[in-house]
Amino acid sequence: MMKQSPLIQNIKALLKEQQIRSHYELSYYLAERGFENTSQPQISRILKQIGAINIKNSNGEYVYAIKHELMMPTLDTQIKELVINTNTNQFVIIIETIPGSADIIARIIETSSMKKFILATIAGDDNVMIIPNSIKDCDHIKSLIQQVFH
Repeated sequence: MMKQSPLIQNIKALLKEQQIRSHYELSYYLAERGFENTSQPQISRILKQIGAINIKNSNGEYVYAIKHELMMPTLDTQIKELVINTNTNQFVIIIETIPGSADIIARIIETSSMKKFILATIAGDDNVMIIPNSIKDCDHIKSLIQQVFH
C-alpha cells in the first residue's frame, strides 16, 4: 500500500475531527498545522482524490466528509438524512445516498405514488438509478423526490 503524503493525511484527519464547511476553513486549519501555502486548487484536487463530499450535518450546515467513511444509518436516522443529492440528465434520475442506504430509498420510492411514473428503480450501495416511464417525466420525478427527501 502506498504511503500518503502528510498533507493528505492531515486533510483526512481534519475532516474527521472538525466540521469543515469550506476550502477556506480547511486552508485555515491546515495553516495551523504548518501547511501555510496550500492553494485552493490543490485542496479541491485532494478533496476529490480522497472522495470527500458535502453532506448536511445535524445543524443543517453542509460540511465535508469522506464518502467511504460516513456512518451507516441507524434506527434514529431520519429518512431525509440518507439522501445527499438528486440529479437527472433528462433520461434517468440518480439519487446519491449515504453508503448502505440506497436500498431503503429505492424501497420508499417503489411503494410511493411516484411509482406510476417509474419503469424501473435500481439500487446500489450509495446510488439509486430511476428509469422513468417517459423521459418527459424526469424533471417531475426529480421534483417529487426532492419534496420527499430534502
